[in-house]
Amino acid sequence: MEYVTIMEAARRCGVSDKTIRRAIHNGLLPARFPKPNRSEIALSDLERFAPGQTPGHVQVSTEDRITALEQRVQVLEQQVLDLLSGPERGISRHSSRKERRTTGPLPRNLVSLTSFTQLHNVAETKVLAHVDISLLSAKRGEWTDHDGAMVTLALDAKGKRAFYQIYHGVPPFVECKQCPHEDTWTLSRHKGKYSGQQV
Repeated sequence: MEYVTIMEAARRCGVSDKTIRRAIHNGLLPARFPKPNRSEIALSDLERFAPGQTPGHVQVSTEDRITALEQRVQVLEQQVLDLLSGPERGISRHSSRKERRTTGPLPRNLVSLTSFTQLHNVAETKVLAHVDISLLSAKRGEWTDHDGAMVTLALDAKGKRAFYQIYHGVPPFVECKQCPHEDTWTLSRHKGKYSGQQV
């Protein structure tokens, strides 16, 4: 009499090895245990357990399952791409409503990332790495600073606050007069003034 392992039985039946183990445990499929960690199933018992299963049929069913899994992977990959490109699409929709200037003189509400890192004595390479992994949000463009320097990365008020939150207290960080870069509207409000300006 010919015997097969649980894994081989599962392959021949087109099911998982757990299904075969459950069938053995529930007494639906006889098995022998030649060693403590090894069980074997007689092919004749396996044929009764899965009648009509032939090796060719199992192969077709396995190929069908692989095809279905490949299709699911493609769908999931597309969903991931959609999620990753989602914020960009949201920005472009927002940009069409209110144009953002990405060339010309540096807008007043932005500050050069390079200047800001130098002002606070933080290594620019560290900051750029944090921008690359989206830990720190920076605006991209091609502006000219007031001193004529080219600026490709800049921080708005939200970026300046985030910069302060990430790096303050980490040597060799140096505070400036405007730290912690809160909105002056918020600060002035506490003093009873409503200037509406940002630092």
